[in-house]
Amino acid sequence: MSCFSAMVSARFKAAMGGDVIGSLEAAYKELIKRRRDWVDYGDLSVITEQQRSGVNCQVLQQALLHRAEKMIVSSGTMIAENNVYGLALMVRGHLEATAMLGYFCHRLHSFAAGNILFDEIALNIASAAMGAKHEQFAAAPQPISIMTCVEKADLYLEANGFPADKRMIADCYAWLSDFAHPNFLSTSSAIEPQGGTGRMRILHDVELGPRELPFSQPSNNEPTGRVHEPW
Repeated sequence: MSCFSAMVSARFKAAMGGDVIGSLEAAYKELIKRRRDWVDYGDLSVITEQQRSGVNCQVLQQALLHRAEKMIVSSGTMIAENNVYGLALMVRGHLEATAMLGYFCHRLHSFAAGNILFDEIALNIASAAMGAKHEQFAAAPQPISIMTCVEKADLYLEANGFPADKRMIADCYAWLSDFAHPNFLSTSSAIEPQGGTGRMRILHDVELGPRELPFSQPSNNEPTGRVHEPW
């Protein structure tokens, strides 16, 4: 099962080479392999709190993998539609799901090391699954902050072989969050100065290309997009 259409794959290869599309397809296949059709709680009248929390972890894992899978597939749709704004949101959403998985890896390791109590991690799991801040859900527990998830996920990755003090998820997440807002230089994806004419072209029907597809990998803190000269 392929994640991206032939057209989207060709765009990726043209913009970024074959390695990127290959790694994305491999990640998607790994997500598919981890799918489950259901999670069984067993007899709820006799299940212990420890057993319930263990099964809740499995449910949360499947929900986050489901989100990650949908995000990676829909990123192909955004590329096909030449929608760089939607693409940024899809990548950011995928990163958020990754961050929450990393957060719980970090918490479970802390629990196994005896650094936090069972009741605390059980509440973390419930808050992740059922948390909400809107007044419509006043009875729900406070959700876990996504920035807390990002921080703990980075710590977990760095403790398991990633370069220390790089804060890879935090850096990518901050950049994508900026790009998703209209007060960032993502505006440059909609416009193109026409040098010497006094005009600014509005890019309604332009395909995404090398300038847009690697937008999640900025270098030297410079924004990507079609800005060629100062306004």
